[in-house]
Amino acid sequence: MPPTWLIEAGVYGPEAEPLLAEIRRQGMAADLVPHRALRPGADVAVAGRVLGDGDRVVGYGTFPFARQIQVHRRWRPGAWCNAAALDCAVAFAHLGKFLLGERYILLPGNEAVRQRDWLFAALGLDGVVFARPSACDKRFTGRCLDRDSFAAALGPVRYDPEALVVVAAPVSVGREWRLLVVGDAVVTASQYADAGQKRVEAGCPGEVRAFAEAVLAAVRWRPDPIFFLDVAESAGRLGVVEVSGFSTSWLYACDLATVVAAASELAERQP
Repeated sequence: MPPTWLIEAGVYGPEAEPLLAEIRRQGMAADLVPHRALRPGADVAVAGRVLGDGDRVVGYGTFPFARQIQVHRRWRPGAWCNAAALDCAVAFAHLGKFLLGERYILLPGNEAVRQRDWLFAALGLDGVVFARPSACDKRFTGRCLDRDSFAAALGPVRYDPEALVVVAAPVSVGREWRLLVVGDAVVTASQYADAGQKRVEAGCPGEVRAFAEAVLAAVRWRPDPIFFLDVAESAGRLGVVEVSGFSTSWLYACDLATVVAAASELAERQP
């Protein structure tokens, strides 16, 4: 049975409309659903039908929206966002040699603040380092930081002894692309930035797709049966920037017909 799609309301604004239209064009039910509608015990109805345990559903929105589905609903697949596998501590262990920022240190946030001077000495460039949360819930935005802003930026994680951060040497980045992977294949892609500025264009160059396919051939690990691989260029070199969950990552200009068909077909096949 084809899945029902639940798109989180109030997140994507008018950009959600083409996705909803494509899902419906392919003959499936879809609706915007606020996060509060997923509270335990509440009925979720789409197209006049209440969704029940075991129903085929694809959720799409923020990380909390996806986690609410995973924790409180028994839909299949529900949401593709394997938080444990998408953590940099796991993903980087598999993708290390393919990373764009391959010079990095992974450590607890409070330790990063305590070891600030050592980290800047080891990884700093022109007085800055790059830092991001290890977990995919992204409690703070990954960015370049100087010594004075470092501790404050890590505030959301520094008092959680189990919250890890990635501190890396800064890398000059050119174009960046998001590629949708299903199993072992890249099925569609979109550019989303250039030199740190948002610049959305459909597709990606052949060499970017070839690089991603080479990574998939060399690394058998997959965080989910469907996920996004972000790739960027720097000084003539391509590298992996991030691996992200399908249900929690924006599509930019990926081909919507391909996205909807691939995800829906996978949802129908998943046990």
